[in-house]
Amino acid sequence: MATPIYNETQRFRQIWIWAILLGVTALVVGSMVNKLLNDPQATLVELIFPVVLLLLINGLFFSMRLTTRIDASSLTFSYFPFLSQRKYDWTIIESMELITYNGLVDYGGWGIKWNGECWSYTTGGKWGILVRTSTKKFLLGTHHPEKVKEVISYFMEIKSSSNGN
Repeated sequence: MATPIYNETQRFRQIWIWAILLGVTALVVGSMVNKLLNDPQATLVELIFPVVLLLLINGLFFSMRLTTRIDASSLTFSYFPFLSQRKYDWTIIESMELITYNGLVDYGGWGIKWNGECWSYTTGGKWGILVRTSTKKFLLGTHHPEKVKEVISYFMEIKSSSNGN
């Protein structure tokens, strides 16, 4: 197995996201408790369903993670729980570059997005690794642009020494 050059795992840990999710959950739970206390006709299903649904959404956001690994021969990434591991050997990657992007303007937000020309796999931030193959173009978010610059330089050296193959 090749020695890892770069590993990064990102999660949705922005305070504003969790403030919204937990705030909405607290409002719904409060509303359900109020309904339970003031409406003896309320059924258990109509009280529990919204709370369980919101707890599942909170659990989904808590479990989502973008994992990126670049080693001496390939780039591998996954976006749990939606996207299983994708591996691209360096022989099929035509280019990699570190870019600055605006997730909201360029892709309509963070997460897994398509802007009509390129897939984006991000959890926040403003830096990304733009990867091109002969058939695909995609962006992987990163919070470590300096490390990525080193890896991309190494990749470009390998590509140029092998004449692009």
